[in-house]
This record gives sequence, C-alpha cells and structure tokens, in this order.
Amino acid sequence: MKGEFKHFFPGGNTSKGFYSFYRYILPQETARRIICIKGGPGTGKSSLMKRVGQYFNEKGYDIEYHHCSSDNTSLDGVVIKELNVALLDGTSPHVVDPINPGAVDEILNMGDCWIESGFKDYRSSIISTNKQVGKKFKHAYRYIGASRLIHDDWSSYNSEALNASKLNNLQERLKNDLFKNTDVSIAANSRHLFATAFTPNGIVTFIDSIYKDYKHVYVLNGGPGTGKTSTLQYLYKKALKRGLYVEVYHDPLVPERIEHICIPNLSTAILTSNEINERSFAGNQINMEDLQNKILIDRNKAEIEKAKENFNLLLNKGLKLISEAKALHDELEKYYIPNMDFDKVEKTINDVITKILKYEKEYKNK
Repeated sequence: MKGEFKHFFPGGNTSKGFYSFYRYILPQETARRIICIKGGPGTGKSSLMKRVGQYFNEKGYDIEYHHCSSDNTSLDGVVIKELNVALLDGTSPHVVDPINPGAVDEILNMGDCWIESGFKDYRSSIISTNKQVGKKFKHAYRYIGASRLIHDDWSSYNSEALNASKLNNLQERLKNDLFKNTDVSIAANSRHLFATAFTPNGIVTFIDSIYKDYKHVYVLNGGPGTGKTSTLQYLYKKALKRGLYVEVYHDPLVPERIEHICIPNLSTAILTSNEINERSFAGNQINMEDLQNKILIDRNKAEIEKAKENFNLLLNKGLKLISEAKALHDELEKYYIPNMDFDKVEKTINDVITKILKYEKEYKNK
C-alpha cells in the first residue's frame, strides 16, 4: 500500500528577497540522517530526490516533497517521514552545510558524476549566465518589494475600517471553539514553511495536499488588513500554550506574516482565502469584512481599487522576471547535462536507496 505525498515550499521569493525556512524541513534533534546534495543545475539532484521519494512511497512511507520556489517542478528536498531521513539540495541560494557531520549530516557531491574536461569550452558562458540569473532575481525582488509597499497602502484602508471590538470577540469565540477541551500546558513546538510561493509559473499553492485529511476547517475570507493575520497569530500562540504542535505556513509576500495554520492533534486547519492565493476553501466560512465599517470602506473605494490594480501590476512584473530567470537557468542546464556520466548518476541513486534501506533495517530492529 502506497503512502501519502505532501507538498511544501521550504523557501520563497519574497519582498525581502529569498527567504528560507530550510531548518524546519527536518530538525537535527529528530533526524536519523540528512544528506546534503551538492552540484550544478542539471546534475540530477532533483531527479535523485524524486526517485528516492517514489521508491519509499511505494514501500508505504509518507513522503514530503519540498519544492523549489524558483522552479516549482523541481525539488529542494524530500523527507521520508517515518524514517526521519531527508535529502536536501545544498546549492545556492539555499546553502545547506552539515551541522553535525557524521552524526546526522553527510554531503553527496553530484560533481563526482561530471565529465570535468567537457566544461572547459563553457566556462565563460556559465559565469556570464549565472550573473544574468542573479540580476534577474534582484530586479524581481525590487518589484515584489514595491508591490508590498502598495499592498501596505491597500491594507491600511481596510485596517482603518476594522472594528477592534468585533475582531477581539471573533478571536475569543474561535479560541473557545478550538480549545474548549484543552488545558494550558507546557509550550509546544512549531514548524514553519510556505504553502504558497511566487514561481516562474505564477502563484502556486500546495495547501490542498497539506490539509486534505483534516476534519475541522475554518476559512478566513477577506482582503489585506481585515484581521486575518492577527487572528492566525492569536490562535497560533494559544495553541502553543496548550502544548499543541502547530504547523505554520507563511505569507509569500511578507514572510513574517502567517497565511495558514494547521493543528494536527486537533485535526484542525485555519486557512485564509486571500488576494494572493485567490482560493476558495470548503469549511466554516468567516467573512472578515463583516468586522469593518462599510461607510469608511465605501469612502475609500476608489483608492482601494487603485492600490489593488497597482499591487497586481508590480507583482506580475516580479513574477515575469522570475520566469525569465528560470529560462536562463534552463540554459545553464544545457552546459551541464551533456557533461554528466549518467551511469554514475544511476549508481549514485541506487547507492542512496541502499543506504536508506540500511537505516530502515536499523530502525525496525530497535
């Protein structure tokens, strides 16, 4: 019987540049083994991780695929949940180096599968293309940063019209509903990742794979500044105080903000349907705009619409630049792929699977 797949983004292209939650993929304290994979584009890192994931999924293990926000079809990591084994892409911009070498971490160098002599004719092209990719991302982050400033204006119009008493009452009701049978306890841990990302293929979200088996779903509907973030932050802190482990999924525009939270022990997800993910979710619907003063919203309607238009214009320009960076990155792969010894790559994949099977045997014999 096959296991389940869940999909995440461990890093994101945000208004603050590339933002990493890599340390939450698999904590050092619980990891049996973390394999950090080094190598250039087209050297088989993502393919290796997919093969390993598929193999152990077929054996019945639940698998996490951690996708690259700069190429959402590619992987930055794979986790075999029950074995506490992870493989991570350790190349730029998400540099991952061993923290506890030998005890937990090891390095797998896909460069060992290169035909090194074949690169000499491409040296200047590789250097030049890498510089162009870097420039594209810098420009993309400027546009995303500019869109965030406009988003702040849009948010301010909504927050000015928000009734604080109504918001407090809503948060109190949700707290009582969610935690009515749960006492305050020792603070628990949390995990932080992205469910949604700005990618070369536009705005992509994997939230459906994350909460699909949850029994209780609450959906916060509303634009920026309508109290969604503060409500999620409030419930997140209340859950931790009750000793409940919380999965926190962050906003791809402003990574300090929360987009969704999931509380596995309560089989409860609190999701936001917002201006970025533009998703409709089934569940207990909460319209945050009901907490606003409609007169103030109507008064600022023209300004809100203009801010919304400018936000989308700037964000789409940033997304276009990320797509252009991906096209350049694909050019880089053309220099690497012909200079790979794929027999060695295949042997490396099989060696990794054999190594993890050894960890599986050790785990089951304990």
